[in-house]
Amino acid sequence: MSAVARAPRSPRFRPEAMRIGGERVTTGREIEVLNPWSGEVVGTVPRAGVEEVRRAFAIARPYRATLSRHERSSLLLRAAALLRTRVDEASDLITMESGLCKKDTVYEVGRVCDVLTFSAMEALRDDGQSFSCDLTPHGKNRRVFTRRDPLLGVISAITPFNHPMNQVAHKVAPSVATNNRMVLKPTEKTPLSALYLADLLYEAGLPPEMLQVVTGDPREIADELITNEHVDLVTFTGGVSVGKYIASKAGYRRTVLELGGNDPVIVMEDADIEEAASLAAQGSYKNSGQRCTAVKRMLVHEKVADRFVE
Repeated sequence: MSAVARAPRSPRFRPEAMRIGGERVTTGREIEVLNPWSGEVVGTVPRAGVEEVRRAFAIARPYRATLSRHERSSLLLRAAALLRTRVDEASDLITMESGLCKKDTVYEVGRVCDVLTFSAMEALRDDGQSFSCDLTPHGKNRRVFTRRDPLLGVISAITPFNHPMNQVAHKVAPSVATNNRMVLKPTEKTPLSALYLADLLYEAGLPPEMLQVVTGDPREIADELITNEHVDLVTFTGGVSVGKYIASKAGYRRTVLELGGNDPVIVMEDADIEEAASLAAQGSYKNSGQRCTAVKRMLVHEKVADRFVE
């Protein structure tokens, strides 16, 4: 019997560990991370079991973040500044594990910096309002005051493969801005970027209890990520079928489900047809169509439909 051929290792191979409670945790079981273009093994991450997931939530639950709005904003701005000095390194990592071209991954790193910056701005925002109560004959000479009161709890986050650092930033940065604790499970296909971003945030001053990263096979740990007794909110970006499953299992927990879209291109009769056709093709096939905003329908005015098809 011939031996099973193993995929070659990349010269930049990265053996990684989970980030749980400020420690780098391994399990003795590994998942290989492959570059989908070259087929090389670019890294490994631990295959977590239910016990590791429970440990992360048990650490997150009792921790009480005390960072002020100013401290949270400053931390996120520091992280953005650090990332801007490492664009080449970060974009190379995204390319290595996802197969995205360098131009697109440089753009992605820029978007991550934007998300960190916008979240820093939101950390300072206080949307409290006041209302007069004497607006009707039945009103009284009083004022009502409201304040914004974000969730303070434990968030379970699950992210997809298609833009592995930006998708993570969209979960993590708002969590930091609102002083929450998060247990993040990036996809097993592209987990290296998530670990990189977590380390960057720790370097910027984030307490490790506010962000922990577990890696593994969703068939083993997904239910624990959804139903663990310490979870207050589940946030997921990915396919509709998985989103429905999460909604069915989450019970009374809050859910934020960013699922597949149904995105159209609309071409009116006065459109630049050459430009419209070019944008439609780009929107359909950029990143091999693996984007929630990829073009799925084309609605073209009947007067220009034939020209558009040509």
